[in-house]
Amino acid sequence: MTLAPAIAYQATDLARNHRQVLDAARNGGALIRDKDGLALRLAPADELDRERDVADLALDLVRAALAIFEGGGSAARFGDLGWVSVLPVDSQRRFFAEMGDAVLLAASGLSLRNVELLLGDWKATAESWADQDARDQLLAGAPEPPLDTEL
Repeated sequence: MTLAPAIAYQATDLARNHRQVLDAARNGGALIRDKDGLALRLAPADELDRERDVADLALDLVRAALAIFEGGGSAARFGDLGWVSVLPVDSQRRFFAEMGDAVLLAASGLSLRNVELLLGDWKATAESWADQDARDQLLAGAPEPPLDTEL
């Protein structure tokens, strides 16, 4: 998560000290207070877009997790992540663990590319589980779990 800018500029600084304000904006963000005290943030657009995307995805993950916690139900309860509902419960847990880690890394300032790749992989997995023929093929090749034996 991005820290708040250290200096709060006044609206008049945009005219008087515009280079200083723009330098601060380029280096993580500038906080500008208008005459009414409203705080406005000036920052690189890609940083603001990434923060919005991370927040949206985190909200989607919370909604989907709540749907599971409250007993699952229809895919509609999972919101934009409705496709997660076709995964087996163990796979759903793994999905949330992996996505939680990926979102935390993206929130720390890394690119969302890894999150996008991970989502794509999980969607492909969900498509396989949703298709009965593909599911049968996946399960047919799965080895039997080892049995406990006494020697």
